[in-house]
Amino acid sequence: MHNNQWILVADGGQANVLAVTKDAEGCHLEIVHEMSADNRPSHEIASDKPGRGFANPGGNQQRHAMPPSTDPHRHAQDEFVADVVNWLTDKRNHNRFENLVVIAPPRIMGEMRNKMPKPLAETVEGEITKDLTNIPVQELPRHLSGTAGWL
Repeated sequence: MHNNQWILVADGGQANVLAVTKDAEGCHLEIVHEMSADNRPSHEIASDKPGRGFANPGGNQQRHAMPPSTDPHRHAQDEFVADVVNWLTDKRNHNRFENLVVIAPPRIMGEMRNKMPKPLAETVEGEITKDLTNIPVQELPRHLSGTAGWL
């Protein structure tokens, strides 16, 4: 049993941090922090219209719109993941938790791994690559039962 265990349940647009407590009646989860990303339409996220370029430099000078280099929604998700990691890093630096279990869809899990500083990554005792952000908190233990004794 860990006295200071947190569970992060996240996707690219929302994150819930839960504290785990155990007693004779079982495992209990309490929401410590909730975060959500700005969920605007693509045309509001993108900073500008695509640039213009030439289809055939030196020959026929046809112009065309250049596609943006990144998907605005993916970029917004990556920024959100960075915000979540920064928040967790701050809490870890202040000894708010000892162990962390991360639950996120595969792409978001990969982004989290890439963005986590080593001291935070060392607290991760388990990962579950699923999107459980829409599961009510009280139902999460049922979805996590049998997962390496984290609960």
